[in-house]
Parts: sequence; structure tokens; C-alpha cells
Amino acid sequence: MTFIAFLLKFAFFIFIIFLALIVWIAYTFYKQLRRTRRHFNPYGQQNQSYSSQEKPQPTGNTITDNRPMEERRKQVIPDSEGEYVDFTEADDTKTETL
Repeated sequence: MTFIAFLLKFAFFIFIIFLALIVWIAYTFYKQLRRTRRHFNPYGQQNQSYSSQEKPQPTGNTITDNRPMEERRKQVIPDSEGEYVDFTEADDTKTETL
């Protein structure tokens, strides 16, 4: 009976060790993922939360875009629209007589 109790305690010990190892690997993966996401987030400074006392006051003309990110990334003017100007070369030799 003591040998079976020893095996059960040993199996439980191994289970706890593997569980701790899995939790450690998951935490390490989460930290790496979070660090990478923060590194590649171009709007990282805009997403900081401030309390009402710490909120920086804008100076000068400030434009705040409250549209969703999908709307911000859309092209405003389609490629089919635009201004076309006919180029004509002017002869400036006549106007240089002083």
C-alpha cells in the first residue's frame, strides 16, 4: 500500500511540475506577443488613457479623427478622379526685352 501511495504522490508531483511549466510557457508567449504588438502599433501614443487632470491640452489647431480605423485607412479620393492639366510650353523670349 505504501508503494501505491508513493506512486500517486510522485505522479501528482510530476503533474504539478508540468502544469507550472505550461503556465510559464503561456506567460512567456503572452509577454512576447504583447511586446511585439506594442512595437508595431503606430497609434500607441494616442491610445494612452489619461485622467481628467492629466489630459494634455491641445495647442493651436488640433484635428481629432473619431472615425473607426477602417474608415481612416480608406482612400479619400479614388484613382479615377483627379485634376488633369494640359501642359503648354510658353515662349518667354518675347517678354525679356528691356
